[in-house]
Amino acid sequence: MATYIIRRLIQAIPIIIGISVISFAIVYLTPGSPVDKFRTPRVSPETIQNLIRLYGLDQPLPVQFWKWFSSFWTFPWDNTAWGYSFTDGLPVRDRIFSRIPNTLILMGTSLVVTIVLAIPIGILQAVKQYSWADKLITTFETIGYAMPTFWLGLILKQLFAVQFDIFPLSGMYTLGKQGDIADMLMHLVLPVTTLAVISVAGWSRYMRASMLEVMRQDYVRTAKAKGLSSGRVIGRHALRNALIPIVTLLGLTIPGLLSGAAITETVFSWPGLGWMGVQSVTERDYPVVLAVVMIGGTMVIIGNLLADIAYAIVDPRIHY
Repeated sequence: MATYIIRRLIQAIPIIIGISVISFAIVYLTPGSPVDKFRTPRVSPETIQNLIRLYGLDQPLPVQFWKWFSSFWTFPWDNTAWGYSFTDGLPVRDRIFSRIPNTLILMGTSLVVTIVLAIPIGILQAVKQYSWADKLITTFETIGYAMPTFWLGLILKQLFAVQFDIFPLSGMYTLGKQGDIADMLMHLVLPVTTLAVISVAGWSRYMRASMLEVMRQDYVRTAKAKGLSSGRVIGRHALRNALIPIVTLLGLTIPGLLSGAAITETVFSWPGLGWMGVQSVTERDYPVVLAVVMIGGTMVIIGNLLADIAYAIVDPRIHY
């Protein structure tokens, strides 16, 4: 296993380099410049040129790329390693680190809700295959899986925040209640529901398919033939093996939650990493955009590696 992990980490190096090159090229070759927002009649051309030199935008792209890439991956990361924001001049690392806990709260809560709901729903569908409950749940799963994240978020805001005024409209805290856990939980309900509805729809379908496959195995039939109760057969024999693909899915879902959280955070103005990334794109804050993209790409690589490791741990038949 250790050899496999080391080999996978070595293989990740060219992937990281490829992500860096493509991301940098897309960001810096888009029309416009970060200094365009300063081009007003009150700002002299000399000031604009000074800003271009200050940001290093007058240097060739290969030089800019190497300076950014070499400093970004230089350990240990101090607060200047990822550069400075073009918007407020603050270190990019500090801005990102201040937003990561908020995104982890949103992602972690939605992941827990997904696991708690999706696994029982999938088991129920498998046990009651082709029943009216299975068909009804499958219908809602199809609808939920097809819903765009932003559309579902806007609908939930309109219904439960605007019309019925049950939950807060946006943000992480009500003004003046910073640090209030109860207030934060109220703000969490709608964004977590937005992420969980779509995740539960996908996870429960995986769980249903996995349970159906396991329940057709010979050892399950043998357990039933011995006279064991249905609950014991499902709980002790079928469920344990049916969870193997779900454990793998867990590692692959974490990067997807980050992209979904970016949309959800923007809709609900949740002060997380995703919302900051979207704002940075609109403001052409290149250092922040690149840092967010690199974090997302690294999470995909780590998520895939964790999924493979978890699969080998829960299934002793798998050897690397």
